[in-house]
Amino acid sequence: MPRTALTLSDKVTLIELKETQKLSTKELIARFKCGKTQVYDAIKNKEKIMDEWVNSKNSGKSKRVKTPSFEQIDQKLYEWFVSVRSKNLPISGPIIQTEAMKLAEKMNVKDFKVSNGWLEKFKKRHDIVWKQVSGEANDVNQETVVEWKQKISRLIAGYEAKDVYNADETGLFFRGIPTKSPVQKSESCSGGKKSKDCLTVLMCGSMAGKIRKPLVIGKSNKPRCFKNMDISSLPVIWKFNKKAWMTTEIMEQWLRYFNADMRSQNRNVLIFLDNAACHPKIELSNTKILMLPPNTTSITQPMDQGVIYTFKSYYRKFLLQSLLCKMDNCSSAHQLAKSISVLDAVNWIALACDNVKAECVQNCFHKAGFVSNEGTNTNGIDLPENALNDINEECVIANVDVEDFITFDNKLETHQTYDSAIFLEEEEKEVENDDNDDSETNDEPKIKDFKTAISYLEELQRFSATISNTNLLELTTKARECAERAALKHKKQSNIKNYFS
Repeated sequence: MPRTALTLSDKVTLIELKETQKLSTKELIARFKCGKTQVYDAIKNKEKIMDEWVNSKNSGKSKRVKTPSFEQIDQKLYEWFVSVRSKNLPISGPIIQTEAMKLAEKMNVKDFKVSNGWLEKFKKRHDIVWKQVSGEANDVNQETVVEWKQKISRLIAGYEAKDVYNADETGLFFRGIPTKSPVQKSESCSGGKKSKDCLTVLMCGSMAGKIRKPLVIGKSNKPRCFKNMDISSLPVIWKFNKKAWMTTEIMEQWLRYFNADMRSQNRNVLIFLDNAACHPKIELSNTKILMLPPNTTSITQPMDQGVIYTFKSYYRKFLLQSLLCKMDNCSSAHQLAKSISVLDAVNWIALACDNVKAECVQNCFHKAGFVSNEGTNTNGIDLPENALNDINEECVIANVDVEDFITFDNKLETHQTYDSAIFLEEEEKEVENDDNDDSETNDEPKIKDFKTAISYLEELQRFSATISNTNLLELTTKARECAERAALKHKKQSNIKNYFS
């Protein structure tokens, strides 16, 4: 009986049958009409085959999984290719070959040759095809998207919705008003120059709708407004580098922290990331990392389907409320913007994440092709109507366009590219001592003890009652109770009987 050479798709099916139906080797040989060596190899190399299948096109035609020679060069070169194409820059075959030789020289790899045959194999391994770069070059390949969405159900099979995550970075002009203000739009935010008013925010959410504590990357270890503060007590995870960019080191730290949390809960989870060069491909005990197809994240990444937009809507609402309240005390737009500190931004980022509804996150996963069997609401994306309405009213006062106000920093660079990596490393040493915050607020707090804090809160309670603002009264009452409870923990309380002796 002639034996069949298994395709990549066949191997995936074989692995699934082995795991779900517990078929024996003999039964698998009979079903696939192949030799026992192919069955053994497929089972032995399960992880490699599944990873290849996730990142492969035309998997039904691929006869074997090949590991390229000089694998490190191949991987670094592909990361460079993805980074450059993410900027929509044209790349030719000779450019790829030249870059490969540079990498080989840098990594001190000898006997490496970049023949035309090598170039064709590199293109085939990574599904690279030559296309005319035009004004529509950023259009997503719909065939790739369709093929990817067909794979998703297999990839998430066996995982509960709460155990399927997506994480993505977004740039944030935390003081930004998209007008002719000299604070933001006049400053270049790519290459070697970057606005000091930028933060990078990593948002991570699950199919079940849960948004995790955000990671925020600033430009310094401890901005002036963090003085005398324990950074671990912030409502976000704070990291830093000179450019406020995501780096491989920061991302790996976050992934290991994320994995440790999953391990403590005895959970095994999936997390989907885009193919940014700063996203490491590492093995973790309780977290499996899967990469989304390159150049498709505007459609395939759940966070990009409305979660980040919703988050920014709320953030801009809190920012604009504060700016409008401060306008009477500021003499210029520059002074107004600088009145917003990094600490203000951090608190609003956390509050904005808390305001993103679970239904919004669930629907964004569904829109990206992640369909759960647990029954989630799929009636469109739940955008923050109340927040948008509030912003609309305030934008009329501030004379800014609502949509522009929410999205004007969407193309802000958030991570190092291949070309910027060396530049970033050179400046990293300076960061430790750069603890200045550009805000023009007084870095010395007026309230320096619990007694004063509680007194201020009492006054705020009275003010809330005077203006008949029930919500503010409720919040200030809770805040006072919280402050009084904290005060008791920080000092040895006198015996109350002493007051009656």
